[in-house]
Amino acid sequence: MRRSKRPIIALDRDGTLIEERDYLADPQKIKFLPGVFVGLQKLQRAGFPLVVLSNQSGLARGVIKPSQLKRVNARFTQLLKMNNVSLSGYYWCPHGPLDRCSCRKPKLGMLKEAAKSLGQSWRKAISVGDRPSDVLIGQKAGGVGILVLTGYGRQWAGKKERVKPDFKAVNFEKAVAWILRQGRKGNSDERTR
Repeated sequence: MRRSKRPIIALDRDGTLIEERDYLADPQKIKFLPGVFVGLQKLQRAGFPLVVLSNQSGLARGVIKPSQLKRVNARFTQLLKMNNVSLSGYYWCPHGPLDRCSCRKPKLGMLKEAAKSLGQSWRKAISVGDRPSDVLIGQKAGGVGILVLTGYGRQWAGKKERVKPDFKAVNFEKAVAWILRQGRKGNSDERTR
């Protein structure tokens, strides 16, 4: 894969790209949120490497079997391809919140693994998700963290924030529009609230 001059975009899956379903185990229940395919296509055309980083604690809790997650991931990828979207990578953390691992968001393990696979820097990554842990990925990488108000996003946006997103987007489409505007300005570090 050719190295991109654009930063990696680290995407959350559940509640950001697809409808939130706690411990999704049935591939037939995958439902992409409105505007996601078009938004991902725009980011692809703009040259951003797109990776999905997903905490999957259902594996550690025994709520999801590895075979179920494999089928969900295969269907997710198939639906993206059917809509002309190809991810640069898909990574998940199988650990629970109390496990000591280096991959569970907001830790940078999955992002660093993705960057290594792509021959790309993990620094200045842009993260998009519906939870504070998603926002922190980009910020810890010295980049940008965007909170979408889908999935659990509204719940987190309404609380007194320990984590301050660089941008709050009502949905994924608005997040994409903001990212592309920043790119046109030549300054993806510009912070807006």
